[in-house]
Amino acid sequence: MLFLLGIGVAALLLASQVVRIAVAAKWGESLNSRSLQKAIALDAANPEYYYRLGLVYSYSLGEVNLPEAARLLRKSTDLNPHKALYWSALASACDSMNDTTCADRALERVLSLSPMTPRFHWIAANHYVLTNRPEIALSHFRRLLQLDWGYARSTFRICLRLVDDPVVILDKVLASGNDPDLKLRYLDFLSGEGKTDAADRVWAELVAARPSPFAFSLVQTYLDRFLNLGQVQQAVKIWQDLEHLGVIRRPAAEDQDNLVFNGGFEQVPLNAGLDWRRRGLPYVSVDFAAAGVGPQSRSLRIDFTVRRNGAYEPVYQFVPVTPNRVYVLTAQVRSEEITSDSGPRLRVLDPFCPTCPESSSEMTVGTTPWHPVSLRFATGPQTQLIQLSLWRPRSRTFPTEISGTFWVDGVNLKELPMATAENATKPRART
Repeated sequence: MLFLLGIGVAALLLASQVVRIAVAAKWGESLNSRSLQKAIALDAANPEYYYRLGLVYSYSLGEVNLPEAARLLRKSTDLNPHKALYWSALASACDSMNDTTCADRALERVLSLSPMTPRFHWIAANHYVLTNRPEIALSHFRRLLQLDWGYARSTFRICLRLVDDPVVILDKVLASGNDPDLKLRYLDFLSGEGKTDAADRVWAELVAARPSPFAFSLVQTYLDRFLNLGQVQQAVKIWQDLEHLGVIRRPAAEDQDNLVFNGGFEQVPLNAGLDWRRRGLPYVSVDFAAAGVGPQSRSLRIDFTVRRNGAYEPVYQFVPVTPNRVYVLTAQVRSEEITSDSGPRLRVLDPFCPTCPESSSEMTVGTTPWHPVSLRFATGPQTQLIQLSLWRPRSRTFPTEISGTFWVDGVNLKELPMATAENATKPRART
């Protein structure tokens, strides 16, 4: 009987213990301070409840009590000193109380327990920023970016405010090696912030290192900034660097003397830089992979899908040129049921000189087979860049509205030799 009674008492105690822990676990799931206090009262050996209550007293509106939060979080680390998350929360609470020594020790423990977790390096780096220790902060930012590039832009922004010297960030934060992606992200960031000199240094280092090919999108902002500012020589140099690095390639069959990049549309345009660009326009469909003049060639196809009398310039390209020169532009075009008397044509203008004259080729209307079009024009004394485009101006005579399809292939631009150009521009004597 005594044996059975002992077993029964033990079973009752065990059941009571199980119920108590279960009730504590239910209360411990809450982020309500009273429920968590009840959980601690029932299961005082569980560090999770001290951690959760510490978070409530650290961040919950109306209940913030930083000293009590720090005490509870210390208790959680005492009960389980091997969980980095507890030490991280303690470090944040100590930072909030300006207890630098406590935060330092907690963060050292965090990083010793979880050295490969990017978020903990982010927290540590920001701690050293707030406590005005830039060298230690930069070292943690460097390690952070070695682990996770997702923090790149935020890291660059904080570091630039911290040291106000983009070159220092390049030297001390960006990881060394031949992988260009992180430096290209920094290049993109600096370009967006207008830090041109520092961006130029990053680019020079990248080109000198001759890295493996990388995504063009990572340098697009840097390149287009020079084009938008009219700094043509710098843009051309970057474009040439990209060709040498193998990031961009001319189509193999393209005439190497052709100043138009991808003039035969044999590869998908980049929609940036010195390649073809497109504008999203209503009622106009653009296809860069239509059948071209040859059996295996491609062309640009434009469909005017709804009859409208609109001015359209769906596709264009920036082309570097030399001032005071004469050029000849040629292309092969065809059409199908172009209804308007103002058909599509090729146009050339100086995008940085609104008052300079523009030139355009003969238009194409109706239905026509492949046939050549050409345009001869002279650049002005300041012209270094032209905008070459497919253009359809508004019509002023009936029939005004345009519909139908237009193709263009083999767009070629060359500078005429000086003697030929002079003869071409001399006025002819009247007979």
